[in-house]
Amino acid sequence: MAANKTIRQMLEAGEFIWAPCVYDCTSARAVELCGYNAILLSSSELEFSMNGIPGGLYNWEEYIWATERIAGSSGLPLIVDGENGGGSPLQVYRNCKRLAEAGAMAISVEDEAGGGIGCGYGYAHKAGFLEADLFAANIRAAVDAVKGTECMIIARTNCRGGGAAQTGAMARRDGLGIEEAIRRAGLGAEAGAEITMIQSINYAGCEEECIRIGREVPGYHFYPDLHASGGTSDVTFEQLKQWGFQLVSNHACMKGATKGMLEYLRENFRNQNTVYSENDEFDRRLGHEFHPFGFGEWIERDQKYTAYREQVRKAGEKRMETDVQ
Repeated sequence: MAANKTIRQMLEAGEFIWAPCVYDCTSARAVELCGYNAILLSSSELEFSMNGIPGGLYNWEEYIWATERIAGSSGLPLIVDGENGGGSPLQVYRNCKRLAEAGAMAISVEDEAGGGIGCGYGYAHKAGFLEADLFAANIRAAVDAVKGTECMIIARTNCRGGGAAQTGAMARRDGLGIEEAIRRAGLGAEAGAEITMIQSINYAGCEEECIRIGREVPGYHFYPDLHASGGTSDVTFEQLKQWGFQLVSNHACMKGATKGMLEYLRENFRNQNTVYSENDEFDRRLGHEFHPFGFGEWIERDQKYTAYREQVRKAGEKRMETDVQ
């Protein structure tokens, strides 16, 4: 399944992009069913689903495999969190080229150092950041890798430091400050990235920094991971638009899926039957769990080809009868 629109088409048309983070085909389909206009393959959520911890412990073959399948299962354009792309320009070039070929419509490449596929949670082991000149070279390599495709490159810097309270202490750490983050984002734009992202500006009271970014950093701007504090969103979409941001992401799929699994399993175990999960309103609202994910379309395809096979079989039998006569 090809995306109905590209990220570039949406941005050029002035469409604000909200891309919830996904980790498999089911979460991607759920986002699509709920009316969002893009999806983002989260490296940390994919890592949790594959290995149980976001530590950079999977490899690029697995990441490209996941990209291809998620992009092929959804009509929404897929943004891929490419971590640091492999860390060196040639690795970045090869990996971004393959991600674009697999269906990515935008790829973020960051300045985090260390880790397997990229950094995993470099927040935890404090691996530090790539040198700014290496980061710029990596972005240039990524831009070259996707030339001739619909894929865009996002220059992402994590060097500001700090982090939203909702991410937990592990994700809050010292950095190089907002001045260096803005400088690095600018270097990414100079290297050819059409979109930039400065991590850890997603907190209540971020207006001053966001306005600076919108004014001082060229290109489109990506606000990382929308959060809420005290029952209120830290920022509104109208504010983001006013500050010069065109894209935003958030984490909800894995949290929601885990909550649902725990609820179903806990109640079934407590009741020693499956009444709770079998009779939940999910089935009444959407039908069998297969139906929202296009299962009926595959049944129709199977019936079509079965009918054609029968048509060929009968034609062959008729020819044989004619030959005998």
